[in-house]
Amino acid sequence: MRTTLLLVFFLLALLLSCNTSTNKNTLEKTAAVNDFVQHDSSKTNYPTEELSNNNPQNISPVFGYRFTISGDFDGDGKKEKLTEHYFSGLDNKETNKFYHGLTDYNQLVELTIAKKPYSFLTSDNELIDTLQISSDNQLLGLSFLKNEGDLNGDGTDEISYVIHWADWSFFNRCHLVTYKNKVWTEIYSFHIRDWQLPDLPETFNQNGIFGIEQKIINTTNDTVNERLEKELLNFKGLIKKISTNKIQVYCVDDETFEDTIIVDLNNLNK
Repeated sequence: MRTTLLLVFFLLALLLSCNTSTNKNTLEKTAAVNDFVQHDSSKTNYPTEELSNNNPQNISPVFGYRFTISGDFDGDGKKEKLTEHYFSGLDNKETNKFYHGLTDYNQLVELTIAKKPYSFLTSDNELIDTLQISSDNQLLGLSFLKNEGDLNGDGTDEISYVIHWADWSFFNRCHLVTYKNKVWTEIYSFHIRDWQLPDLPETFNQNGIFGIEQKIINTTNDTVNERLEKELLNFKGLIKKISTNKIQVYCVDDETFEDTIIVDLNNLNK
């Protein structure tokens, strides 16, 4: 009788374990599919409780890294400089991206949303129009910006950028844009994972299944970590020129696996 009871108990435990494993796999698969979309704050899965404690004590602002790149973006044969800006919609002035002294990632998300941020790139050549990046309320500026050189043979340098989001997803998009007919135009974009990019110079990224929830500030001021900045500047990027109008991109495919694909820029609008 005792042996029979032990056997029944063992079978029930095994069945429960299988069900739990199946449910976990289903949830992880569903989460991966749901996250594999272009960022949309209306669909972001941040906590639904009211955004309280927007001004926690014992925290101090950290300005955060601003990207700058140089290149001939308008094809006039002269180099221009593009500079990242990160503004608060509350006063329409440059604002800090991060904070020192936060105890959890939710606080960063709440504080970011509260200041209604927006980001853009300006050129030191006043004739070049401003490149609007985003005005999404979970925007943290840029996590990557690079001059890709002249990819399509029209005499202008193209740029790629990745937006830094205050969210729980590790999926993101890389955008490839060009300056044509006096306006910035997106040529192509593709999915990536955040961990394909190097760390920003004043932050420590610990990417997990729920994205960059462990991003914390490891400095007490705005001092840039020179080693991390060097790694960022030396990063080869996510796009490689094969020939004129043909590039190789380091992306994430429809099954959410990292991959490389060849893209013919001539055929994108056909």
